[in-house]
Amino acid sequence: MPSSSSPVPGNRRSPSFAVTSPADILSYVPHALGFMPARSLVVLTTTGRWLGATLRVDLPASVTDPLGFAEGVLSFLRDDAAADGTLLIVYGADWPRLGPVPHEALVSALGTVLEAAGLPVRDGWFVSAAGWRNYFCRDDDCCPWPGEPLDAVASSALGAELVFGGSAFDASAPEAVLRAAPAVAAGCTTSEGELRAVEDAQAHYAAACSGRWTSASQFPATSAVWDAVLLLPHGFETTAHPDVAGFLLASIESRTVRDFLLASACLGSARALDGAAACGLFGSGASGRYAGGIPDGAGEPAGALPPVLPDAHEAGGRDAGPVEAMEEIRTAITAIAAIAAIAATASPPGPRGHPSPGREVDAAALLYADVLAGRFTGTITWHRVDAMAQVLARLAAVSDGESRAAALTMSAWFEYARGRGSRAAVFLEAAELTVPGYRLARLLSELLRRGGLPAWARRRSTAWTADAARTCTGAA
Repeated sequence: MPSSSSPVPGNRRSPSFAVTSPADILSYVPHALGFMPARSLVVLTTTGRWLGATLRVDLPASVTDPLGFAEGVLSFLRDDAAADGTLLIVYGADWPRLGPVPHEALVSALGTVLEAAGLPVRDGWFVSAAGWRNYFCRDDDCCPWPGEPLDAVASSALGAELVFGGSAFDASAPEAVLRAAPAVAAGCTTSEGELRAVEDAQAHYAAACSGRWTSASQFPATSAVWDAVLLLPHGFETTAHPDVAGFLLASIESRTVRDFLLASACLGSARALDGAAACGLFGSGASGRYAGGIPDGAGEPAGALPPVLPDAHEAGGRDAGPVEAMEEIRTAITAIAAIAAIAATASPPGPRGHPSPGREVDAAALLYADVLAGRFTGTITWHRVDAMAQVLARLAAVSDGESRAAALTMSAWFEYARGRGSRAAVFLEAAELTVPGYRLARLLSELLRRGGLPAWARRRSTAWTADAARTCTGAA
């Protein structure tokens, strides 16, 4: 998957650090992925003397079609137009001195396919728990058995530089996920009283909004509440705002809202609202345009109920955190309520509101569908994706049942969006344990099993990187 140290969008080059030995390259990979690979094939693209993207795929238990496997790997690399070569690393079990070369048929087929595609393999290594050695060198004089100890990787110059710069990695993909989102594991450190406050709020909003989540007033108002939470400078604390947390959890039990939020995080709420309206997903006559979540021309019949909105006051008897965060949520929700009240009493748009919407509406609907299907090739608003992932991790910690399964599956989808299928699989396993057979989790699991990767993650200029969110924030 595109690594966290792949080039920043629009930049052909990797971060500037010197690679002077194979040990440097081997030390770079777990930092790029965020975890130490196991039973994996890792391919790094190169552009001249620069490292490019990092792709990790599971090594199959048995390969009946090495050429098909190689073509699949190439499909992930084909859109990296700047690449002119590759490096391979096989992470496996022991390589017995007199035994066969591990995965030789697979690597041979891959070398042939990459060479034909203009991405020749420049070098490769085999890594096991016992050590590492050059994969292609079989001469004991220059590559003596059994190879180099792993200590040489851990103490490499580049490894030391990365650690000194604050980089770290986990022992496995599950451990990386658990460190970032402890709520994925069973059990929770939140107090019973705090959980009860969120649970009561969730039950209240689930009942109050039953049948209304997709109304022309409630849908954009719900979107705007999520926007307010995502924009909090210090993050969202569920136990400080149990009413807001309960509202958010109740909202993602609506599958239309849940799916909309995936597109909204990637595109921004205004474009996603356009797409949802064009697809006819909410309201009657809701085919108008939106700007910043504010309805413009879309409404419900006069006298329609105003939207239900959460109370942003802090939990009683608890230090709710930064005052600025509470005030920002309250201010945003007050503004949303005022806007939505106007929209709820507005007349439906007349025939002159959008005299010839066909082409524009079709384009908005297509964009919305392309994002959800992973076909979109444009730029993703990565700062929103990263913020959404953080909020969902906190919501998963204070939820159960369908809302927890939704939060975990949405988290998995955002990992898929960032090109991190190994991490997505960990979230999906947790979702399956929460609600066996949860449909979106099953569909996404099958997509990952087939090697699915969104179109934007296949291109160096649009793939997620650790710096991409900061770049997007600055551009916004």
